[in-house]
Amino acid sequence: MKISKKMNQKGLTILEVLVAMIILSMSLLVLLNMAMVALDGNDWSNKTTIATQLMQEKMEQLRNIPGLSSSYSGTDTASGVSRVWKVTNADNHLRKVIVAVTYENIKGDQVTNELTSYIKTDSL
Repeated sequence: MKISKKMNQKGLTILEVLVAMIILSMSLLVLLNMAMVALDGNDWSNKTTIATQLMQEKMEQLRNIPGLSSSYSGTDTASGVSRVWKVTNADNHLRKVIVAVTYENIKGDQVTNELTSYIKTDSL
């Protein structure tokens, strides 16, 4: 008569559980870092879009002023974005319009974007 030993493993050893937990923890840290990068990118995109829209909006407002004078300039703030515009003479019946926006990014740095356009007018 043969006596055979069967070894049935039920469950995991402590070492296997620790290794699995370390691998899982490292994976979660990588995913957390990716989420933070995505949030930074979303914030940058949102603020840049708002600033660009405000710049274009002011440029269109200035373009639609009949007889735009070269002394027209100003500043305002909307949605956390500071806007500055200045109109100067470029030539007869031609005005140079500069619209600049400044806003603060997620890191606290001041970001400035500028748009320049030339507008033909009927007045000198």
